[in-house]
Amino acid sequence: MAYFRTEDHVDLYFEEEGKGKPVVLIHGWSASRKHFKKQINELAKHHRVIRYDLRGHGDSSRVEQGLTMAQFAKDLRDLITYLKLEDVSLVGWSMGTHIIWEYVKNYGCDNIESLCYIDMTPKLLTDEEWELGLFGDFQHEKNLWTLASIATDWKVHTQGFVPAMFAPTFDDPEMLQWCFEEAEKNTPHVMLAMWIAMALQDYREILPKISVPCLITYGAKSFYRKETSDYLQAQIPDATLVRFEQSGHAPQIEEAEKFNDTLLKFLGKVKAV
Repeated sequence: MAYFRTEDHVDLYFEEEGKGKPVVLIHGWSASRKHFKKQINELAKHHRVIRYDLRGHGDSSRVEQGLTMAQFAKDLRDLITYLKLEDVSLVGWSMGTHIIWEYVKNYGCDNIESLCYIDMTPKLLTDEEWELGLFGDFQHEKNLWTLASIATDWKVHTQGFVPAMFAPTFDDPEMLQWCFEEAEKNTPHVMLAMWIAMALQDYREILPKISVPCLITYGAKSFYRKETSDYLQAQIPDATLVRFEQSGHAPQIEEAEKFNDTLLKFLGKVKAV
């Protein structure tokens, strides 16, 4: 088991496999590195693949401090430095995409070769001038109800959000049960703090400043609208958009073979500057 200790004494668990150009997999809210388990074998045939648990998640330290997007981005930068990674590609799923955007906001794209986003919006909350957040109508009041649900009974909350990650046609009871079990392992105060951290963000101004090739992936049956990913493609200078017809919010799980093939082809075309 490998751990990296941050400057504020938090132990982050990570694993690495394969050789070649480095690819770092960044999981989403309430998930862990294990939610990329269908990617490891294929990616590691061609790349040095690093996956880690965010602070407060998985096998990393369950913390009281540093539960912010800025700290999560710093953790990522420090892990890259610790492992001496060069020309690294970052793959972020859901909140993992927010961490990438926070990274670009704070540190730019130096030493980054490419980026891949999996089904995420640059602004979670909807309002009078933004309709491309969660569900298309996730305004302040609904966010408060979500926070109350997380704080009141985490296990009950998982019974709603875990199935919502997948397309209605998703038919893998074993995987669904595994996702329930993994979600229930989380610490409610961490989940609450990180949901607030996500809800505060608006990364729209960052998108045009991204100076490396980007792969945008999304599920046709996700709770994010098609127009959300169209918006990302329009705002990011060098962006490729791929739709996964049978997926909801987790195409790397729901259509793993297609996702792996898509990502590997994208990474193979990217040339370091």
